[in-house]
Amino acid sequence: MAGFETLWRQELSIVLNDGSTTLFTSTRRQQALNDAIEEFADLTECLTRTSTIACSCAVTEYPLLSSGTLQNSTDFVRLAKQGVEYLLTSSLGAVTQVSGEDFPRRDLDWRNQFDPHWRESTTPIRTPTGYYVREDGGAVVIGLREPPLIGSSETGTLVVPYVVRPTPVTSSSAEPFTVNGSVRTDLRVYHKALPWFAGYKLLPLTGDVAGADRALQTFLGYVARYTQNARPKGGQHVTVARQYFQESRRMGRPGDPSIVAEGRWGQRI
Repeated sequence: MAGFETLWRQELSIVLNDGSTTLFTSTRRQQALNDAIEEFADLTECLTRTSTIACSCAVTEYPLLSSGTLQNSTDFVRLAKQGVEYLLTSSLGAVTQVSGEDFPRRDLDWRNQFDPHWRESTTPIRTPTGYYVREDGGAVVIGLREPPLIGSSETGTLVVPYVVRPTPVTSSSAEPFTVNGSVRTDLRVYHKALPWFAGYKLLPLTGDVAGADRALQTFLGYVARYTQNARPKGGQHVTVARQYFQESRRMGRPGDPSIVAEGRWGQRI
């Protein structure tokens, strides 16, 4: 384990081969190390948070960066890879969950190509069948594929896992990758990566571009190590881009590509 001051003062001095604070001032060192923490978290998605968005009946889109939508929007970077869920809770507390392959992300370019006339769907349904994300100027919006049908005594909720932007470290004894007072002790082994990225930021001040490139490559090696270790062990599950049979059940008509005969459905070749 290494505290913040140990990293920016001692470990970074080793990377820089310079222990002075004349050029590499304390302020520059601390900023470079905070940049390293943010870069590592961004590349590895090692810091995520799960928030919720309260949905309203027949309302399709919700702003992601609004403090009134997410529980904490100031640290939002992007959606995490695990995917969004939709929960419908009845007045008796029974929960209907839609997630995974039953609730895929399908952004607007995909929908315009594979789901023509999707904007014409205005009838609310009990459980939407997917979601999308779009940018609109200074806003980022998450939308449901269909308007949700939520009764007066029910609640609809989007469960949104997202990548967190780390809060800059200021305390000399604080550990990197601490969120709301909780320390990610499993990431202590990767503290060694941070001075290398900080060195990549600072070494060009002396004209040592080659040294900066070497420092960056060392940092990226730690990123690759984390990514490899975080990968699920065993075989990987492969899915197709379109679930034809699921779509056919939802739409009330066969969706098997092999089912075609003179323009009529239901005849199998």
